[in-house]
Amino acid sequence: MAPIGAKSEWHTFFIACFRKRLSSETFSSLVQFFGAKHPAPPQVLVQNLLDAGCRDGLVDQRLCTYLEVLLSSQTIEVSVLLAAVLPVQPGDGTALEARLLDGEDSAKPSVQAIVLPLLSRVVANGSISEDSELFVFLKHLLPWINHFPSSIVLGFLVSATLGCSIAQEVLPSTKGKKLKTFFGQALIPMVANLSQTNIQLASALSYWQKHYQMQDALPQDSMELLGGVDLGALSFQESVLDNEPMNTRAGLYVYLNTMLCERPLFDDMTVMNFLNLRYKGNVPTLVTDLILAAFDIFANAIYRTESSQSITILRCFLVNKLPAFLNNYAAIIFPPLSIEMCISQALLRVDPAAFPSFSQMFDLLGKNGMLSEARQEFLFACALQQLIPEGSIEALLGDVPMQSLPASGRYVKDDLVANCTANPARIEELVSELENMEGNAGEIAGALIELLDHWQEHEDQVENQPVYDEFGSVLLLISAIKHRFALDLADLGISAPESFVSQYFKSACESRAVNKLTEHENELLGGWVRGLFETEGINDELMSMCKPAEFHLLVSTLFDQSIKACQAGVLGLDTLTGGLEYLLEPFLLPSLAAGLTWFANKLWETKDSFPLINILMPALSILIKPPSMSAESAAIHSAVLSVVVEPLDQALTHAQRVYKLRVDISPLTETLKSHMQKHGRDADAYTELAAWAVTPSMGLQVALRNLVRLLSQWCLAEQSGAAASPPSYTHRLLRSCVQLVGAKATLKTLVDEVLRQYNNEHVPHAEVVLDVVVTMIVAPQPDLTSLRLTLGEVLATEFQTTNELSKTDPDRARVIVRLHRRVQSFFAANSNDVGVGMGEGRGMVLSNAEGLPTTDIDDVLAHTEERINSGEFLGGTIDQGLMSIG
Repeated sequence: MAPIGAKSEWHTFFIACFRKRLSSETFSSLVQFFGAKHPAPPQVLVQNLLDAGCRDGLVDQRLCTYLEVLLSSQTIEVSVLLAAVLPVQPGDGTALEARLLDGEDSAKPSVQAIVLPLLSRVVANGSISEDSELFVFLKHLLPWINHFPSSIVLGFLVSATLGCSIAQEVLPSTKGKKLKTFFGQALIPMVANLSQTNIQLASALSYWQKHYQMQDALPQDSMELLGGVDLGALSFQESVLDNEPMNTRAGLYVYLNTMLCERPLFDDMTVMNFLNLRYKGNVPTLVTDLILAAFDIFANAIYRTESSQSITILRCFLVNKLPAFLNNYAAIIFPPLSIEMCISQALLRVDPAAFPSFSQMFDLLGKNGMLSEARQEFLFACALQQLIPEGSIEALLGDVPMQSLPASGRYVKDDLVANCTANPARIEELVSELENMEGNAGEIAGALIELLDHWQEHEDQVENQPVYDEFGSVLLLISAIKHRFALDLADLGISAPESFVSQYFKSACESRAVNKLTEHENELLGGWVRGLFETEGINDELMSMCKPAEFHLLVSTLFDQSIKACQAGVLGLDTLTGGLEYLLEPFLLPSLAAGLTWFANKLWETKDSFPLINILMPALSILIKPPSMSAESAAIHSAVLSVVVEPLDQALTHAQRVYKLRVDISPLTETLKSHMQKHGRDADAYTELAAWAVTPSMGLQVALRNLVRLLSQWCLAEQSGAAASPPSYTHRLLRSCVQLVGAKATLKTLVDEVLRQYNNEHVPHAEVVLDVVVTMIVAPQPDLTSLRLTLGEVLATEFQTTNELSKTDPDRARVIVRLHRRVQSFFAANSNDVGVGMGEGRGMVLSNAEGLPTTDIDDVLAHTEERINSGEFLGGTIDQGLMSIG
């Protein structure tokens, strides 16, 4: 028996721990230190901790945390904790005792209702390792099961105990025969009662009854207590119980990496749904983990030596997007917590070797220099968004900052539009500021788009050509961004169908019949025909009459009417091509983005007897490969071709197949090649694929398993207190697996790795790998056509076969069930974005009659879209500020 003094000392010690709200790491260290001075048996420790944590009828939230520390360090055993919260013999089974056991008073839950779920979790994770401890634990549970056969919390604990590895070794042996008989009798009324209140739990207990053959030794009349419950009808799927999902650092790292891989897919609502489902209202932890994940993926890109374009995208996200996104959560973090505390916690967890302070660095221009600059830029962007005061930056940075807030402060889109309307010269300044990592880029981009809808000419405007110049440059910039990132109108923040930008991207590449034009549009069309093809030329009178927006919406109709006039003999071919050369002037060149797309669409009409081909090809030749251009025109022309290169190249390829003997098509396709894939991503992808393919055994699949293992080990290392840089990760490995070996083989590889870690005694938290794999499945999949089965769809199919699979491979079937439940919970929360059915198939992803995902022909064609190298667009004499778009 422990001395009275030791009991008193431990009680005082635990009271102080709760009062000071010690972290689990600090608590663990102090327990070891205090235990060396005041040794006491486990029973004394448990009772004193329970007394200190349950005062005035309330259970302290940290009680479970501290108990878990004692259990994981093996300071106490689960049987000791069970005996402390459940006396050796229960009471008389009153309704009050039952309610306390199951915690029905949610405002003041009992210690049993809090501790027993903890026991269920640690027992399921293998905390019982000796036969003797298992027997003590089960014998202690028996009288409580007999007294409270309808207790759900006891049912979960029994199921966890029967499912642990030591039970599966001992109970089938002769040593467990007698105990198995008693348990078989006790479980009959429990299964019967729980089948009315919790069918999943009843199914699990029924499964263990059959698994251990507990019913074989029971008398026949005992079976009548089941009350007609058909145990055979309870499916294996329902018998699988889950632990509470774990939110790992690797899970969010994978998800965010996927959303920002090459073509950013960061949609505010999709991400918020994912985060809300994941964190269930714990906003401070959500914000902290999101900031940490953003720094993790940026460090990963630097150390993987990703392309400068990819690094720029991630840096822009960290500085220009993330602080603005965090504003969604600032108002729902209440004192004493704050966004500033979340930022501080995140930066403390960032690997200091990856993000050193400026005073710790010797190479400001190297990798660490860029990482440290990004940290500073992020903090100033947060200050700009008023998430933190500027005075806090030095403390958060741990060093004297080397920059300051922009002198112009935080931009507001409406103010920028008003400024540019009053002073058009401000437009060029704003475009040049897009490359600044200050946090204002989103407002600038929004203002530029809105400017196109509200462009105003000034009464004192002497020349109209500069107006066309400015309007065309902004329109081409937005077209390049839209093309580069495959954005739709909603992504651009455009909802009004009558806006110019909406009309332009929907129909500017389509010609209209003359009788469908308004009187004013007919007048403008006639003016441009005369200006291009007659002697009067393009003058200020024409441009003052025709607003730039009207011209860009009219250009496809202008091409259509010009080609038809040439076909009818009204225009000569030389006159046509000579007139089109006017459009190569810098102030008119951006109009070719819509005009050349019209040509591409027209070429798809090509047939053997197509009469316009002899007119279309000379016209296209002069527009795609002009004999000469100024340096300014060449830069803009290169940008235009980069925007329209894919549809134009495909249309010309089609025309070449139809007219095999024509020699004027191939020179144009050769010219277009110089505007495709200049950034070297194909070469990089080939190098990566070659490296993965040479992995011993099964190449890509082994590389994927190794990656999942590294991510899991990284999380476990962090949980043990070790600071580590994020493992090298690219979503391209998972995508390559799905594309080359198929979603089914890829899912099998992921399940194999989950099984390996589940069965590995050295892995303390199998929930870690489950979170990593679930995130890989639910994360958006860029660059995969909708004709290809996804991992989620294959998982839904595999789930339907788990009852049969459980007979031959129950462990694999159990993993598939757990994965499917978590994946479907995410899809259900995002049902507006993902096609899911919530009927009898329990969230099966819908498919068409052939078993393939539903699709659309536009989706099939869209997958051929490649990314432009906007460096070509940005080079030259347009706006040097455009260098930020990559």
